[in-house]
Formats: sequence, C-alpha cells, structure tokens
Amino acid sequence: MLAGVGGTLIGALIPVSVQGKGEKILSALMAFTAGFMAALVFLDVLPESLESTGQIWITLLVTFAGAAIVFFAGILLDKKAGEHKHPDGEELPDLHSSEGKRELYVGFSLVTALVLHNIPEGMMVGSLSASGSAWLAAVLIALHNIPEGIAMSAAFCRAGVKRWLSVIIATSTGLAAVAGALIGYFVSNISGILTGICLALSAGAMLYIIFDDMLAGAYARTKCKKVAALAIAGIIIGALILWLAE
Repeated sequence: MLAGVGGTLIGALIPVSVQGKGEKILSALMAFTAGFMAALVFLDVLPESLESTGQIWITLLVTFAGAAIVFFAGILLDKKAGEHKHPDGEELPDLHSSEGKRELYVGFSLVTALVLHNIPEGMMVGSLSASGSAWLAAVLIALHNIPEGIAMSAAFCRAGVKRWLSVIIATSTGLAAVAGALIGYFVSNISGILTGICLALSAGAMLYIIFDDMLAGAYARTKCKKVAALAIAGIIIGALILWLAE
C-alpha cells in the first residue's frame, strides 16, 4: 500500500501546475530515485535471485524476460497513444492544453501504463518480504510514483474531470502494486526457485522502467545534464545504505 498507493496519492494531491522550479524538483527526484533503485536491483534483488535459483542462466533469462514484457507492453501502448507523444518521444501530458478530449485520452493512457508498471514493482516488494529490503524498496517506489500521480491528476483535471475524482482515479492505479505484492509474496513462498524467478522478473521490469521511463523522463523535463550526476549520487548512496543495512 505504501509503495503503490502512498506515493501516487501524494502526487495526485499536489497542485496541478508543475512548471518552473517544480519541474526541476520532479526531475531531480526522479533521477536520484532511479539511481537508488538501480543500486537496489543490482546489489540486492539480483544477488538474492541468484542465491534462490542457484543458476545464473535462469536469473539472467528471467531478468531479460521481465524487461521484454514491459518493453512490448510499451509498444502496444505507443500504438494507441502515438498521436499524443511529445515531439522528442516522451509521453507527457500538455498541462496547458484546452483540448479536453485529448487530455482525457492521455490520462487514461497513463493509467494503463502505470497499472502495468505497478504490478512488477509490487512483485519486487512481495518477493523481498522476508528481508528488510522490502521496506526500502517500498519507500523508493513510493517516491517514484509521486510524479506519476501528478501527471495523471493534472491530465484529468485539464480534461474537466472533478478534482476529487481525478485524485481517486490516479490513486487507484497503485492498487496494482498491492496485487503484484500478493502475487510475489505467495508465489515466492512455494519454493526457493520461484522466489528467485519472481525477483528476477521484477528486477528486469524495474530496470527497463528505470532506464526508459525514470531517467528519460527526468532528462526530458529539464534537458539538464545534472540528471546523470543525481542518478550516480543515488547509486552511491543506495549502495552505502544497503551496505550499512547488512
């Protein structure tokens, strides 16, 4: 609930207009969180998956499969919402557009994409439930969901949807993470190999989201090279926290 609903709710409650310094703050948050999550995936989730499966080729293949699933799901969504793309390729709602129908379409496109993203995010938390890393993963995913909640709420408000309903619609996408967490928790308790498979599958999905969605989105918001520095800082601090937590 914290990972899926918490961050999205906070984002959805933030005022609709997020321009100027607000965009820079969101960009910095996304870049730093992306680096932190990359450290979590490479230094905790994948090693734990390898330990559970006992076979590196299983972990690598399933990780690739997780990334491929999100990739092809993105292609299907792009075909539906291609005309709503930003000129540089990123799917960003035009917060200042008066075209209600377009904003409504963008809002529901974001809802579909984020439901697909939230399932593997939840699976990661559920699969890590036996370790202290689950709380860390939940907090990081919640931070990642804040700008997503802002984007959805803003699109629906611009389309003429009432603010309270916009918040409810945006927040409801986080329930997919709860479903993913339940899947990851129960499946991982069946056997060690299934635990490793769940971890590797969610790791692959998260890696694709980190590099294709979070980092690309952070750069597209500000076109600033500080995004790379913040991502590296996130990796270093994430590695340090994971080391101290052992």
